[in-house]
Amino acid sequence: METLAELRAQVLQLQNENARYREERCASEAKDTSDRASINCQPKFPEGISPCQLYLSSPTYRIVGKGKVHNTSGELLHHNPLPVGYMKVSVDLVLDTDALLPLPDVVSETTLMRDAVGSFVGWPSDLIFPDAETPTRPTHKAGKGISRRIESVASQKEVPGRKLKSAGKDIPTTSGTKSQIMMRLEKMVEESDIMHGAIRSIDFDEGVFGIAHFEIIAKEDMQQLFEHDELGIAVIHTYIWYMYVTLMRGTELCNRFNFIAASRINATLITKNPTSVKNDLVDRFMAVGDNTTPSLYFLPFNSGNGGHWVLVAMDLSRLIVYYLDSLSGDWSKYPSMKKTVDAAILKFRSKKNYRNRKDITWVRVECPQQNNSVDCGFFVLRFMRDIIALNRIDIPKMYFDEYKSYSRAHLDEMKDELCQFIIDQRII
Repeated sequence: METLAELRAQVLQLQNENARYREERCASEAKDTSDRASINCQPKFPEGISPCQLYLSSPTYRIVGKGKVHNTSGELLHHNPLPVGYMKVSVDLVLDTDALLPLPDVVSETTLMRDAVGSFVGWPSDLIFPDAETPTRPTHKAGKGISRRIESVASQKEVPGRKLKSAGKDIPTTSGTKSQIMMRLEKMVEESDIMHGAIRSIDFDEGVFGIAHFEIIAKEDMQQLFEHDELGIAVIHTYIWYMYVTLMRGTELCNRFNFIAASRINATLITKNPTSVKNDLVDRFMAVGDNTTPSLYFLPFNSGNGGHWVLVAMDLSRLIVYYLDSLSGDWSKYPSMKKTVDAAILKFRSKKNYRNRKDITWVRVECPQQNNSVDCGFFVLRFMRDIIALNRIDIPKMYFDEYKSYSRAHLDEMKDELCQFIIDQRII
């Protein structure tokens, strides 16, 4: 404890000295137009949560990651005030895994970028820049961006497997304090025609699912976020779209991670027409290219009729399928799903004239386990988010060893991300 107290005192002294240095530098330096030398002493981000790029200036000036800056008054970092000249950021994607954090956390002993994924850190404000790859307004290019159409419920197209069963009264709820972002979106929904039965039809980028895709957002979907209820396909898909836009689009991650629409591959559809589902999977594989280099296809799989969500991640080049289930168990619970996935992989490799050097290997990953009956959808989304953020194709069996379960804070962070994305994209 004495050593820890000394370390804290040393870190505090360094923070104060660094803050004084930055204040003096801001006051004395003339404005420099170059990216490397310019220091903006005024906040460059609007109030709220905004996507950002994280830079370091030593030993070289470089980008080391991406995340979100939390620019709200009275913001604390691990229950402590931020040093002068620093802002609170959440790290979503690491580009330099061995980079030293500018403000180490002596309590959790977090010192490197790779250890900060999914957590909050303090970052010098002059080394935080808006993420230009994340548009704050919808684009209107043909076939991409958002096409807002207001329709009545009567005109809504049926989406197979979209409707979830209602939660029983015996299902425990995990109520928490709503963030300012969620309350802002909730107010926007309450003041919109969605509350009176209207819906939104949103066109996704083709890169998300490999084909043109649209999603219908209705009142029930928004309530799933606001009330922390079981997630349906619309919310699952919209968060996948968020990950594609903020973490992947325009980067090499698009060659390493791919998504499969849950509305096209689920237990209900497999029961009705397994051949059609298999062919849809093959078409998704063919849309990417040769698939000779390692990459993952994420399939959020629903057991049918609004049932349980699991994550199936397929590596076609190495004939490995990873299975992540927040309620334990393995793929034996869904034999028709496994049979369909295996058949699709083999048919794809046959069409490509790839030799099958070995059988398909299924790996059950020891992943965080939910402690209620409503969180499976949130867990599946968090699994994908963490895998992409760490940029790993191979998933060790103990990949999530540091988490026995995701806390409510982990899930609330995702909801805030999605709420902010919906606001930025003007979906409501």
